[in-house]
Amino acid sequence: MFSTKSLDVVSFNSELSTTKSETSANVQTTEIVYTAGDTQTTETRSIGIQTGNEQKENVQVDYDKLAEFLNRVTPGVLEVLDEAYGTSAFDEYDPDVTEVSTANIKLLKKINTLKESDAQIKISDLSWSTVGGTLAVGHSYTYHKAWCDHISAIQLYSLTADDLMDAPVKTLETNGCVTALCYHPVEPSILVAGLSNWDVLVWNLRNDDSVTPVHVCTHSDCVSQVYWRPRSVNDVTLLVSSSRDGYILTHKLSANFTTVQLHKRLKIVKERNPVENARPRSAGGTRERAAEAGLCITSFDFSPKHSSIFIVGTLCGGIYKCSLDSVTPIEGDATLIDPVIDEYERRDGSITCIKCSPLRNLFVCSATDKEVCIYDLDEHVSQQVISVDNTVVGLTWLTGNQDIFAAYGADVFVRFFNVMDGKPVTCAKFEVTSKESISSLRINSKRDMVAVGDVRANVEIWKFPRNLF
Repeated sequence: MFSTKSLDVVSFNSELSTTKSETSANVQTTEIVYTAGDTQTTETRSIGIQTGNEQKENVQVDYDKLAEFLNRVTPGVLEVLDEAYGTSAFDEYDPDVTEVSTANIKLLKKINTLKESDAQIKISDLSWSTVGGTLAVGHSYTYHKAWCDHISAIQLYSLTADDLMDAPVKTLETNGCVTALCYHPVEPSILVAGLSNWDVLVWNLRNDDSVTPVHVCTHSDCVSQVYWRPRSVNDVTLLVSSSRDGYILTHKLSANFTTVQLHKRLKIVKERNPVENARPRSAGGTRERAAEAGLCITSFDFSPKHSSIFIVGTLCGGIYKCSLDSVTPIEGDATLIDPVIDEYERRDGSITCIKCSPLRNLFVCSATDKEVCIYDLDEHVSQQVISVDNTVVGLTWLTGNQDIFAAYGADVFVRFFNVMDGKPVTCAKFEVTSKESISSLRINSKRDMVAVGDVRANVEIWKFPRNLF
């Protein structure tokens, strides 16, 4: 089946080709040609200027006509300048953008407003003029056992650059202790004061020769507060005064603040608070309160958002929402109106101060129960209650951050709080050097300063930057 065979070997030679095909290609850029061009103006012109020596002639001046002209235009020019100084358009303007601003609070000046130290006299109120160049300082005896017959004074200090003058430029004498002061919000020369002897007086300080005030009204008890309600559309500026007799009086002033017209008489009716029967007699001690007396008003403030709405606080802790537009007569008297339109949660102590928020629908109030409360204008119950160590006698809003308010009172510290949450703001410490209780504090928004008065007639001026918070 299988057989063996031998076959011849077949072979072939392998060959490797080493020749490769090649091609040649040349690439050449185009030659670059450079050219130079000269530019030359085609025309030149030379001009020479030479001043000539002109002999000036002697000009004859009629100084009588010049004085007549200046007397005629000066009042109008001063009025325009006052309006210009009153603007806040450049409050935040800083021409030096390279300088890093500091937020340090520092003492600029400390003065004692009395020639001789008197432990019985305190700074009762302070007020900066609308342009921030003058500080009015009111004095009062700390205690009154009977009718106030003290000769007191309002001192006017001038502010130059960042320094307050050591001595007053003018002193206004009063026949009673000063309880309240307030400069006009537009007219820097108009100042109103309330006195312990029940009077409300207005000074026009434009004329340096005249220091005689205009008598506005007389309450039937000590004046607790005076306030200029800013002018609104189709309305006039009203002077509002309150007293411990329970009345709020509004007046219109015209003819360069020399003519006074009673606008409205308001009273918080007594029936709204039965415990008011227990309040003390009048400061005079010899005169009984009128049978129709209302709640003893200690503080009030108008809402910036509603020009006719204001909040009133009383000696017995009542807090009332009121309106100037109210038409509810009292006891059939068409000239006497009850302004109350709502009532808030009552405090356990006497109301010492009420301030409405400049930005929000809120107000804050302090009382002798050592609490500061935050209210919504439309809610009866307080939103926040802040407990403090000592009685707060005054509140004020800051200019840089208007959600921050300062509280001051029966110690040497000024404390800051945020109205949105009621929490204390601790980034700034403010303590007066006099070591006496603070009786008044006012912020100068035009000069970024704070004036602080105490119960020993000392005044301290502090630098208080608006970018502090």
